[in-house]
Amino acid sequence: MATKPLDNETIEKIISSIFLPQDVRNALLIELNTGLRIMDIAKLKFSQIQFGILELVEQKTKKTQITKINMDLVRYLNTNKTWSGDYMFLEAKRKRNGIEYCAPKSFVRYVQNKLKIVCECEHINHEFISTHSFRKTFATNAFNQTKDLVFVQKLLNHSSVSITQRYINVDQERIDNFREKIKMGF
Repeated sequence: MATKPLDNETIEKIISSIFLPQDVRNALLIELNTGLRIMDIAKLKFSQIQFGILELVEQKTKKTQITKINMDLVRYLNTNKTWSGDYMFLEAKRKRNGIEYCAPKSFVRYVQNKLKIVCECEHINHEFISTHSFRKTFATNAFNQTKDLVFVQKLLNHSSVSITQRYINVDQERIDNFREKIKMGF
């Protein structure tokens, strides 16, 4: 079964866990508050979020995304830097022949591993939890607030509404809500 969005209690337990390294906390907070994919987050530089404007080319879709992000998040990230370079995440930075480059796959594995450890330490069932759960949580919250699939599609940079619909499982939610409330003939 696929990953699921997280409830507020689970988010709080994970984010506030003493077992969660600060760099992983930063990455998960970015994902939770922007809906970006973890692979794109792994490559982020502080210079890309100047004045609350984020500009990047998504690795999966190759689409350019220029968007505002919450200034509280920007301040939090600047206050809680885990090192002094331009790349946000040291684990994603490598050098080859004296030239810095980004190795996001190793950072993604690192974050996944730390997330699993935190879930185990905090007694959270992690069977359906991964870094992608934070993106799904962002999408689900956006839909619950707006009830607008096209809006959520644009937020996530999905190519079609049907992808977004499957992504946040909106059909099942509507079916469950309808069946739960239907009362006929008695």
